[in-house]
Amino acid sequence: MTAFALPDSAHPVMRDAHAYWHGIAPAAGLLPGRQHVDPTAIPRLLPHVWLMEVHPPAPGGQIPRFRFRLVGSHVDLGFGEAKTGRWLDEFEPEFNSDAAMNGAWVACVRHATPAYRRGRPRFRFNHNAVELERMILPLAANGHDVDMLFGTTIFYDERGEVLQEML
Repeated sequence: MTAFALPDSAHPVMRDAHAYWHGIAPAAGLLPGRQHVDPTAIPRLLPHVWLMEVHPPAPGGQIPRFRFRLVGSHVDLGFGEAKTGRWLDEFEPEFNSDAAMNGAWVACVRHATPAYRRGRPRFRFNHNAVELERMILPLAANGHDVDMLFGTTIFYDERGEVLQEML
């Protein structure tokens, strides 16, 4: 597993998800796989968690395809719509051609490199979400070849507070 550290300013959800991911690795030097992720062990994190399948590139494509397998309620709120079961390149067509948008995702798959970012959302999102904090962590069923991504996302409103459902 690649050495990776979160910034000191990272939200506690990010820190807890990172510690969980590290803790479920089956052995030193091996990545955890989806089979190691137990949702009942992380109930507080679930609204912020997403799992994404990694598929080979589409014919003629250069980068892997990504499909949301599971998306937590806070993440759907930040996007403004449900994403479970959807292909990333279908609702964000620029994803395939925009290296600034896809670079961290592709590196996570190709190099088993975790990624963290805080800033303005790059995908279509809920108009009340003005900033996000996102971490992508690689999963590999065989411990080496990334076949799924374990992510956490927190959306923030204009006051810098965690986005809440508008009543």
